[in-house]
Amino acid sequence: MTDFDMIFDRLRGLTWSHVAMAACCFVLGAALFVSPAWVHADFVRLQQLLSWFAIASGALSLIGSFASAAPFSLRGVEPVAGVVLLAGGLWTLNFPLAASSFAVSVSALGIFLALYLVLTALEMDRRGAGHWVAQLVGALAVLAVSFAGLFGLAGSAGMLALAALQLYIAGWGFVYASVSLSMRASEVAAA
Repeated sequence: MTDFDMIFDRLRGLTWSHVAMAACCFVLGAALFVSPAWVHADFVRLQQLLSWFAIASGALSLIGSFASAAPFSLRGVEPVAGVVLLAGGLWTLNFPLAASSFAVSVSALGIFLALYLVLTALEMDRRGAGHWVAQLVGALAVLAVSFAGLFGLAGSAGMLALAALQLYIAGWGFVYASVSLSMRASEVAAA
């Protein structure tokens, strides 16, 4: 087996739902970091961006959970998380008055991502893969930054930076989960 065969065998066994979540977190984090928000119309635009993030990440995570050769984590958390994100994004996009302010929405998203990272830490502990304590620390960091944004500890000027920070930390948590929970496709087929 050549090096390329081993790489492609490992890529087929990735948890693609976590890869999709990581990519969406990095994209939205970069978009929030460079987005100026001066007036109410800017925050309405950012609220729509959050809705589109939830739709894209939910759909890609749902597709990735079924496209992956790796087994579901915690008996199917990935598809459920994808459906919740997709439904939440569609709801807030079609009924924008149902969504709270941008700070509350982005903090709620951070809390949801932190809970998802806690579930990946539990799965890492169950499988004995990776360092689940490091994943749990990352989830607690996302949770702490989410509550800091919710309570306005950085003020209105630092709110977007906190939102981007929570998404970057969550993105790296999903990268770590994807690498730790991935299996070789040949091992999955043998099991």
